[in-house]
Amino acid sequence: MPDDLRFAVRSLRKSPTFTAVAVGVLTLAIGAGTAVFSLVDAVVLRGLPFDEHDRIAAVLEHDPQRPATFGGGTTTAQTFLDWRREQKVFRYITAVGGARFRLRNERGEPDDAWAQRVSWEFFPVLGMAPMLGRAFTPEDEIWGRHRVVILTHGAWLRRLGGSPEILRKTVQLDEEPWEVVGVMPPGFSYPVGSARPAEMLAPLAFRDFERSRERAGRNYNWTVIGRLKDGVTIEQAHEQMFALTAALDAQYPKWSPGHRARVIPLREHLVGRVRDWMLLLLGAVGLVQLMACANLANLMLARATARMRDMAVRAALGAGRARLALSLLAESLVLSLAGGGLGILLASYGVDVLRAWLPTNVPRVADVGIDVRVLGAAVGAALLTGFIFGMVPALQSSRPDAAAALRSGSRGAGASPLGERLRSALVVTEVALAVVLVVGAGLFIGSFARLMRIEPGFAYQNLLAVSVGVDTRGGFEEARQRGRPYVEQMLEAARAVPGVEMAGAVSGGLPFSGSWSRVPVSLPGRGELPGDGASWDDNSIDKRTITTEYLQVLRVPLRRGRYFNEQDREGAELVTVINEAAARKYWPGAEALGKRITMDNVERTVVGVVGDIRHLGPETPPRQEAYAPLAQSQVIGMTLVMRTAGDPVRAFPAVKAAIWKVNPDQRLFTETLTLEAYMDRLIAQRRFNMALLGSLGALGLVISAAGIYGVMAYVVAQRTNEIGVRMALGATPGTILTMVLRRATGLIGAGLAIGGVGAWYLSKGAQAFLFQIEPNDPGILVLAVATLALAGLLACIVPARRAARVHPVVALRSE
Repeated sequence: MPDDLRFAVRSLRKSPTFTAVAVGVLTLAIGAGTAVFSLVDAVVLRGLPFDEHDRIAAVLEHDPQRPATFGGGTTTAQTFLDWRREQKVFRYITAVGGARFRLRNERGEPDDAWAQRVSWEFFPVLGMAPMLGRAFTPEDEIWGRHRVVILTHGAWLRRLGGSPEILRKTVQLDEEPWEVVGVMPPGFSYPVGSARPAEMLAPLAFRDFERSRERAGRNYNWTVIGRLKDGVTIEQAHEQMFALTAALDAQYPKWSPGHRARVIPLREHLVGRVRDWMLLLLGAVGLVQLMACANLANLMLARATARMRDMAVRAALGAGRARLALSLLAESLVLSLAGGGLGILLASYGVDVLRAWLPTNVPRVADVGIDVRVLGAAVGAALLTGFIFGMVPALQSSRPDAAAALRSGSRGAGASPLGERLRSALVVTEVALAVVLVVGAGLFIGSFARLMRIEPGFAYQNLLAVSVGVDTRGGFEEARQRGRPYVEQMLEAARAVPGVEMAGAVSGGLPFSGSWSRVPVSLPGRGELPGDGASWDDNSIDKRTITTEYLQVLRVPLRRGRYFNEQDREGAELVTVINEAAARKYWPGAEALGKRITMDNVERTVVGVVGDIRHLGPETPPRQEAYAPLAQSQVIGMTLVMRTAGDPVRAFPAVKAAIWKVNPDQRLFTETLTLEAYMDRLIAQRRFNMALLGSLGALGLVISAAGIYGVMAYVVAQRTNEIGVRMALGATPGTILTMVLRRATGLIGAGLAIGGVGAWYLSKGAQAFLFQIEPNDPGILVLAVATLALAGLLACIVPARRAARVHPVVALRSE
């Protein structure tokens, strides 16, 4: 075998063009496959980094009558406490929710620390313990004793220098001392693989009014996970928790009517929403891999046929069939190892590109990389690819007709009907697979194009968003009294910044942020509103408190009536502006202006109707929405929205300085600075799908065109003598050109027909990932077929023109 490998290397060095094409195709295919596999492996295939992770389940609250999980599966504090007390199927059950703490960074500026509030059972549920110090105890959940914190390893190193003396010391969070009682081990991350994991863990401590269903609101802030008891299955846990929530629904019929618990594995909860489309991407890469195998098998067949005389000489000298096959397989092995090695290098760059493209909400992105598992898969793919594309040529060429080969010195001596059929079948296969890939790419590109044509209802370009709020340590009532003048003071400071054209503020959720505030709604004298099933609560409305200029800053069009003005102040008639969706629902066929509407137990008069904003993104229809003026409301904090003359990010340092000049202790919630960034986050997955599948489609197009070119070039080379005879007998260059193109057209046409049928059926599997486009869209199918037909014919032009230029004397003399 070593001798075969050395001979294979020498032989391939003598055919640089063939070697370069073969290694190039392998590099692209294996590089793309390795990069995508590293992504799918990290996000979908790999287990969670916890002991017996398959025994950890998520308990999601949802409404079985609605197709979507309610609130992403989150639940309220009151419901969690009932579940914790009544459930019988989990050894431990815990609630987890995000929180922010204010602290000072190394420059002394007010900063944010992202945290997770967890109950004491969090650690036994995950089967983890702090590296230093202790975990939380039930006593830490008592309000007043709750100011203890456990740091992640990264935060311990970054913010506190990794000092081992940190235990029992205090850190200032929200201007209050919190005792550090532990440090988590390296690698701990929760949420698992989050793009922005928590820096610290704090106890889940509820005040008395937060535990009450009479005194507190329904805040769906908590994700519940649990570790199953021994012998309890996921199905049994689901049945018991479903029955428990049914009993709670009967006990508290107005709390969360119709809601039930759904129990699923934690891993499914984390990756279930991305698993299908990632497996779809892996399938697309698999098609590219198959195309590479077909292409290289074709090249190897052509090479083996050209070397048939050499094989015949070896056979005549006593070489056995196995020996001949092994020598050809050695070439395949050398090619596959070379392509695999370069493919892994390409994949290491591709992984960085994928991470940059990936949506931020994809779990476990931080784990994506080239590790031992991925390297093993890449090497295995390279060897398997080499075996597949080398086996058929090796078997065919290991049985040469020695007498016929040695009797003729012609270039077509080794050409056999079986070899011709194999090459034709491989070209047809390549074209058919390319059709499926290009159709898939076209569907995702078309979906993205249609998504971007959706008008969101406002101009989101050049908008800077910065959240501000008053200190609540003196109590919420006192903070509400100070909130309005404080926000107005912050707005005045922002308006004075050069480059800021207009500024407003909103409470209740920015567009595209995924946040909203939904309140009960009724119409005086109309009784209960009819439900239309379009929202979680048919008798509720999205309410936002805004400043006078906010709608103009966003350039939301005024349809009827007026915007808020200075007359809408405290003590004046309570007013509201609603969107067109609300006007259509509450006063169909009638004028909404001047009508009365009660929101959150406050009756207001409609003074304006504005256009609909798709607050939850371009894919979600607008919901009923109402605005209330800040001058007639109380707030604790709001988000300042500023329209800038240029890039809003460039204006942020000056805005920050202006705000800190008024209040140097104001922390700025700046996780996302611009509305364009929010929009990018919403469309990130579709853009990623479009970019990746578009790239794979282009790669498939190139591989299929290269395969067609290679086969036609070989056909022309093999038929040089025949072409010379035909031209000597009077055939014109046009006749020869037509003869070559007719052969190519037949192969391309067969591949297009088979691929078109395959794409018609296979594209249905992508329906869930498409937007406003049918999986069997005839326009995209026709465009894909036409593109591949054109690419195939262009790939035939060079060898066809070469055949047409053959001089008969030269062709006949070559014999």
